[in-house]
Amino acid sequence: MALLATTMLLAAACGGGGGKGGDKPVTPDAVVSLAFKSPTVDAAKGSQFVTISATGGWTLSSSAAWMKPSTTGGSGSATISVAYDENTSTSPRTATLTINCSGKSATATLTQKGKEETPTVVVSGWLELPAIQTGAGHKFVTHTFTGKSLRSFSYDWSSSDLVAHWVAYPLNKGLIGSGSRTDAWGLDPKLTSAEQPVLASAYKGGYDRGHQLPSADRLTYAENVKTFYYTNMTPQMNSFNGQIWATAESMVRGWSTTCDTLYVITGCIVKGSSKKAYDNNGRAVTVPVAYYKAVLRYMKGSTLGYSGFMGLGMYFEHKAYSHSNINNTMTDIVMSIDALEAKIGLDLFPNLEKVAGKTVSDKVEAEDPTKVSYWW
Repeated sequence: MALLATTMLLAAACGGGGGKGGDKPVTPDAVVSLAFKSPTVDAAKGSQFVTISATGGWTLSSSAAWMKPSTTGGSGSATISVAYDENTSTSPRTATLTINCSGKSATATLTQKGKEETPTVVVSGWLELPAIQTGAGHKFVTHTFTGKSLRSFSYDWSSSDLVAHWVAYPLNKGLIGSGSRTDAWGLDPKLTSAEQPVLASAYKGGYDRGHQLPSADRLTYAENVKTFYYTNMTPQMNSFNGQIWATAESMVRGWSTTCDTLYVITGCIVKGSSKKAYDNNGRAVTVPVAYYKAVLRYMKGSTLGYSGFMGLGMYFEHKAYSHSNINNTMTDIVMSIDALEAKIGLDLFPNLEKVAGKTVSDKVEAEDPTKVSYWW
């Protein structure tokens, strides 16, 4: 329960006089006050109670037409209701309720939240893409291979969290290419500098610049440079980034070399996070509470899986995994695509049904990868 928003002014007894010779005595500790039960409300239409304390007759007025008290006058202490209209704007708004009593007054303010935008879900044609959300702080971005029309990776950018909620990309030997790590940290040209953090050096707050698309998954020079865009980074604990996360990246890369294409989604969970890291300019970046990877393997003519497709999901709490054998630990965090979707609330491979049909899609996403020897 929010604290009551109360403003109180000491006053003489409302409606009473003071003085000598038979006048009514002064009540020096009399008060005039009013308070909302909840000073902040959601955007939806509603009402709530207001508590009034007064010693005498009073009048009540609202500063805004969208907030209406059930009465505009009364006497003594009372509890009334105040109705408020729906806020159809995405911006919050405030209104003030004022009580007057024998020249004395008090006020209380109601804040109504703005209406949340409903994201529009778009399903694109690439197999690696999850259901894409647009609006409400989401920005979909795609990078192609330099000099080619072939897509390299895509992501869902959050300008409020200053991280990509997910990065999706196809992976195989040819797409990995050859070369070495460039460490070419830089701004992503697809976004303005105001939309992204500056991370020429590590986050302030003790966090690594953790890749979502691993540097080793794009080794050709021009493509490796793109993996060092600040938009591909999230603040990660070093004990997480250099241990179990690195192991998971290596495992995914290994799987990609034994199939035609591995479709990969790497993401972070920011909902419920109370921690912040800071970029080189002191801007706050949300520290994820968890990470995940989802992979869809395709191998033409394979007897594994269904019509050549197999799927696997991983979910990691953002913490140090203190296990002596990290490879064995992986079996504790692996799950079906269906289970991962239920955990994170995102449709991960909606295009599989279009390509392979609903029956195959359902079987692939429901399959328990811990019981499939290929992954291990």
